[in-house]
Amino acid sequence: MTGGTEALLRRRQLRGVEFVPLDAQTKRPLSGVAIVACMDARLGIETIFGLEPGDAHVIRNAGGCVTPDALRSLKLSQERGGTSEILLVHHEDCAALSDPAGDLAQCIDRLRTSNELPHNGVVRGFLYTRSGALREIRPRRAEKLT
Repeated sequence: MTGGTEALLRRRQLRGVEFVPLDAQTKRPLSGVAIVACMDARLGIETIFGLEPGDAHVIRNAGGCVTPDALRSLKLSQERGGTSEILLVHHEDCAALSDPAGDLAQCIDRLRTSNELPHNGVVRGFLYTRSGALREIRPRRAEKLT
């Protein structure tokens, strides 16, 4: 038996969470934004950006890195989900990255120069600080492309 999973299922039941069926008409995020962020449990992407279900595609992995898998997910998000903007979120005190700001700059460059994505003109990256602030990272190479 998995105690953590059972606790989450009990919490859902105790809170009286409404069972809402998936609406086939709202597959496309209302904001047109796909977010790639670290999977760290302390990083509440939905809370940070005030997201509701259907607002954005949220892709999470260790470090919020632009891996081949994340790139495939972004491509699908754009081709089938209609997103055209990409928002990257890394954070300080990350267990997966020794230099989150440096990696974030590299990820922005990687996306901005990718031939695999239909839309790579709007790519922005933010570092979530220990204090809860968002600091935009603007690599030189990405700025020259705008």
